[in-house]
Amino acid sequence: MHTRVSKTIYWLFTLMIFITVDALAQQDNRLTQANQLYADGDFDNAIEVYEDVLKSGMEAPQVYYNLGNAYYRKGLLPAAILNYERALLLAPQDKDIRYNLNLAYGQITDKIEPVGVFFITRWFANFRNSTDSDTWAIISIITFVLFLTGLLFYFFVKTSLFRKMAFFLSLFSVLISLTTMAFSYHQKQRLVNRDRAIVFSPSVTVRSAPEASGTELFVLHEGTKVKILQRINNWLEVELQDGSIGWMHEEHLEII
Repeated sequence: MHTRVSKTIYWLFTLMIFITVDALAQQDNRLTQANQLYADGDFDNAIEVYEDVLKSGMEAPQVYYNLGNAYYRKGLLPAAILNYERALLLAPQDKDIRYNLNLAYGQITDKIEPVGVFFITRWFANFRNSTDSDTWAIISIITFVLFLTGLLFYFFVKTSLFRKMAFFLSLFSVLISLTTMAFSYHQKQRLVNRDRAIVFSPSVTVRSAPEASGTELFVLHEGTKVKILQRINNWLEVELQDGSIGWMHEEHLEII
């Protein structure tokens, strides 16, 4: 009886591996097909295949980036920007994604100047976004191990000089570990809590209240990026980079 159960588990496990490998192979083939369609200039079909790959669960920065490029070549700036932004969330350190994203933003109607940020704050944010959540997490783990190693040396080494070195190594390591852990958490939260969106309507009026009769504040055009502050029914309160705030219906936006 025990042997029969073990064999059943073995074959089920083998079948799961086979199905997983087969699914990955199919996704890889579809991605190769999409890349070839893009290279041939068949952007419509390339877009369709890239979208199918993403719907199948294969979320990767390169897929979003290639999809963004295909939309860009079709002149569909909002969709290009949306996918560049999604790619950048997964690979914030990628210079090609950032370059193409800035290129696309340079062609939209709304030129919104961001509120001035203190240069140290801007440098800190750029450094935090220089790599992804997983990399920061790995650095945090490594430096925490160094912290524990330094503690061991501090408590068990007799030489005064080595004890001091171990103490400062531990202190430095734990500071780095906590900082990179915070960076990792921040990057992960950006992926989980998607509070940025792209305007997809050619133009939309932003209002003072979450209702169609609200006072007209300003008009936004397609491709503009907004931050979502809160939701009331189907209305979203949004904030622009210059600090302007208002309400717009969710039908005009696509969440990054």
